[in-house]
Amino acid sequence: MNQPAEHHLPGLPLEGGLFRVDSAAVLKRFFHLERALTIACAGWIPAARRLETKLALARAAWEDALTADDLRNRVFELKYPDRTLDVGVDACLVALYDATLNAPSTVALLRAQARVLLPALDACYRDYLAAADEIADAPTRRFLGLARLELEAQITGFEEAAQRELDSLGGEAEDVAQESESWVARLREHLLGEHTDAGSDQLVIAPGRPWQLAEDPGRDERYLATSFYWPDNFQPGVPYGVGLELQLRSAVSHLNEVWAVDTAAANLVLLSPELGWEFVVDAARWVYDESRHMTMGQSRLQRWGLDPAEIPLGGFIYEACRGQDPILRLAMLAYFETKNIGKKRDRTNAFHELGDEVSARDMDFDWADEGIHAAYGRRWMRALLEKRGRGADEWPQLLEQCEALVAARVDAAGAAEREQLTARVRRLIDRATQIAETVG
Repeated sequence: MNQPAEHHLPGLPLEGGLFRVDSAAVLKRFFHLERALTIACAGWIPAARRLETKLALARAAWEDALTADDLRNRVFELKYPDRTLDVGVDACLVALYDATLNAPSTVALLRAQARVLLPALDACYRDYLAAADEIADAPTRRFLGLARLELEAQITGFEEAAQRELDSLGGEAEDVAQESESWVARLREHLLGEHTDAGSDQLVIAPGRPWQLAEDPGRDERYLATSFYWPDNFQPGVPYGVGLELQLRSAVSHLNEVWAVDTAAANLVLLSPELGWEFVVDAARWVYDESRHMTMGQSRLQRWGLDPAEIPLGGFIYEACRGQDPILRLAMLAYFETKNIGKKRDRTNAFHELGDEVSARDMDFDWADEGIHAAYGRRWMRALLEKRGRGADEWPQLLEQCEALVAARVDAAGAAEREQLTARVRRLIDRATQIAETVG
């Protein structure tokens, strides 16, 4: 039975919570800020010197990309069927976060994120969670609560990383520190609205500079800086080894996946304009996975008591791509992900037989990760070729170019460089043998 229009239950006062459209507008802003942080972190990985800094930036890029993806999907849910993500009225703020890519140094980027950008974003998340209804907006509350925990850890980690980077600079440290302080102060002024040019395209805040890929990547000064890290880099017939040599060679190889960390990070920044957001999410995971592999090797070598100064840390594959189209960096990474994947299960079993369960575990997880990466490579190489109006049949040609680039880099190594590396690896094996005899 219809009730007269003038009869209705009492209206309920809104004691908290935002309406759907209002929530979507705020979360869209957060998405663009997290996207900017993802790209800035990835962009500075190749330039970072310390391995721990590369790891911290890689992890942050991955975490930021996941949060951004959750935000993006939540905005689409709240705005359905509208799937636009235009920046709109948030252009000035987003441009400021985008401008962090144009930092004057790795130290400046780390300090800016730790002291300005991340605390500001965390405060926004705190305020949003205070206003969001626990039931109506429960999905958002779950992932933003996690994001706040990750931001807190990033702030602490970036401050520590900035100090490590300064410690690695020697006589340059004081000038870099002063420059970073100046840049962070100006960034803070922009965030507080004391400057009005934050909405301009490609904002560069002095003393920052337009970002460029570090073609000569930063290298940890504690290690033996080389281009090649094992004789089989330039002598394919050299066996991988068994027993102790297999353990050592595998750990050094994991450590030297630093080239893949730098390459995956470069791909994320350089190819995201062409390949879009879904590529950024996959690329961020790819970067973080490679940094985990690098850290696996670093950890095992440290636990065996080997001196980092005796351990080669190279980058000849990264160096081979100098000045090349980014499609070749993607092809190079995809190629090397599949080149040795079939051997990793056998090596895992060999480590079990040696009783080296840590090496076995690391190699087993590496095998799983690289299966994922191989799928990334196939997916995004096809997408990039299609974007550029090229056929999938060009993929073998790209692999040939990659092989030619690496071969050219190997050919450029003189006899003295090869002999020196071979002698150093021999000494490293001898040192590892001494350690094994002592504990055996």
